[in-house]
Amino acid sequence: MGPIESIKTTPAAEPLRLLYLEDEPGDVEIALRELQKSHIDFEVERVATREQFAGKLREKAFDIILSDYRLPGWTGLDAFSLIKEYGLDIPFVLVTGTLGEQLAVECIKHGVTDYVLKDQLARLPVAIRQAQDAKLMREAESRAVQALRESEARYRGLVNNATYGMYWVTIDGALLSVNPALARMLGFDSTEELLALGSSDALFRDPALRDRLLLEYMNSGRVESMAEWKCKDGKIIHVHLNGRRTTNPKHLIECIEVIVEDFTEKIALEKQLVQAQKFEAIGQLAGGIAHDFNNMIGAIIGWADLGMEETDPASRPHRHFEKMRQQADRAAALTRQLLAFARRQILEPRNIDLNHTVTETLSLLEKVIGSNVEIKSTLAPDLALVSADPSQVEQILMNLCFNARDAMPQGGLLSIETGNTLFDDEYCAIQPLARPGHYSMLSVSDTGTGMDAATLDRIFEPFFTTKELGKGTGLGLAMVYGIVRQHGGFLHVYSEPGVGSAFRVYFPISSETVKTPERAPDTRPVRGGTETILIAEDHEGLREIARETLANLGYHVIVASDGEEALREFQDPRNHVDLLLMDVVLPKLGGPQAYARMCETRPDIPAIFATGYGADIKLLRQARQRGLPILQKPYAPRDLARKVRETLDQHRLVTAK
Repeated sequence: MGPIESIKTTPAAEPLRLLYLEDEPGDVEIALRELQKSHIDFEVERVATREQFAGKLREKAFDIILSDYRLPGWTGLDAFSLIKEYGLDIPFVLVTGTLGEQLAVECIKHGVTDYVLKDQLARLPVAIRQAQDAKLMREAESRAVQALRESEARYRGLVNNATYGMYWVTIDGALLSVNPALARMLGFDSTEELLALGSSDALFRDPALRDRLLLEYMNSGRVESMAEWKCKDGKIIHVHLNGRRTTNPKHLIECIEVIVEDFTEKIALEKQLVQAQKFEAIGQLAGGIAHDFNNMIGAIIGWADLGMEETDPASRPHRHFEKMRQQADRAAALTRQLLAFARRQILEPRNIDLNHTVTETLSLLEKVIGSNVEIKSTLAPDLALVSADPSQVEQILMNLCFNARDAMPQGGLLSIETGNTLFDDEYCAIQPLARPGHYSMLSVSDTGTGMDAATLDRIFEPFFTTKELGKGTGLGLAMVYGIVRQHGGFLHVYSEPGVGSAFRVYFPISSETVKTPERAPDTRPVRGGTETILIAEDHEGLREIARETLANLGYHVIVASDGEEALREFQDPRNHVDLLLMDVVLPKLGGPQAYARMCETRPDIPAIFATGYGADIKLLRQARQRGLPILQKPYAPRDLARKVRETLDQHRLVTAK
């Protein structure tokens, strides 16, 4: 059945596409005349059977459908059901002769847009316009709902996938919603488990802070603060809170939306940086003081040794010199501790096995640690070697063990453990002193009194101690810190009051797989000679004791108090110098610089460099490359004499070949 052309009363607009379901053509003509009177621009197609109606619905789109209710073999309500079956949203208006009230209600309940009786066709244009308006409104609402759903989906995606925590809370603290990131941050298995807390008050370590934040919110509508929160396992984290007034998207009530950032690692890193800077400043001061003390102590040791050699062992003066030497040794030990903390020691690294150090040290510890302390060791059988100074590693272990013993006055368990550890980039990002790689670990733990956070912050500071006056110098742990750092390692300390402490020391492993052989002690007698030795030392006491020591052994000695004077004496044609004994740091011209100038005329001149300061080693690069010996301050006259004779003999052998 072909289309019935419409009268276009508004040519500028798109005509209304109308599908008319009616088996009586006359009724269609009467209805269309009413539409023409209302100046509705339309195009119409008429169908009468189910097949025709279904075909038109599949063929094209229509803006509105008019239908008689009673049709041969079916009804207008059947036609409306077919529209729904096809999933179409087209306004459907019944144009019928009679429609009882009950049937009309039934049709409207099923979703029919409207109905117009055939004897009241004047209302048909109004019904069509209302149907169009209703459709436009539904479409607008549908678009709005879809946009809202998309917006909610995007928002929900942002919230659920956010790396920072979020939660919504009422004014009285009731938790409304949380995102997965917040649950993970606090160690909960799910958002539901976190919400089961009921109130945000349970998160705050200090509930009074929550009240202060609420007051801030009531005054300004916003809140921003740092806070300490409790995780599920009781761990305390530092969080930054930033909240604002909003409407909860799920509960649609006014609430506070809070963004939570975990600042725990950042605060820890800042704390470590500040501590490292503080230790560096203290270390420079301590190292400088220790360097000056070493010179003075070296002179005292030298004169005390000469005094003991020149007096009768049974005499009173000999005993006085002996006491003087003992006190000088104690002072030297203190300066070594200061230098260790300052990372200024002269290290003699070797490839060692930490297990061997533990075993050797335990044989001594078991005798002095106390019978009320049980010692347990767990040593890794495949422990990697480390490049370290054996005596310094022993000092670390001794200090940590004595510290553990002192923390257990009533007795307890002291555990020593070794193991291999690998640290990756992720771990090193939160441990600024660590570098990615393989480490050998030495751990010392106790079941003692433990330490609080304030004490932990200061345990590596020199002269800080929790012991009674006169019971400790406060240099033990400071020395441990410095030695470990100078070896390129780092420490991790965990302590809990009433539970105990654990110190874990990590040394970078060596690239070598074979241990360095042990050195046998030098028991040879001291020998002298007749060679000429040039001593360059700016400290008068050390210069004089070195001159006296060597002159007493038969050597011809020339002395200089600075680098320029030493160079002049060396270049004096009256002096044929056989050996140089030079301090590294000298006024006017440093020891290595003066030595380099001397080598321009005599490249093979043997030399010994004396230093007590690890920082001087950088100045000795050329000397170390040539294998020149280093004499550590403070040195005893006997050590000086042996080193001088050994160096002269070695030089004679080399030149004789």
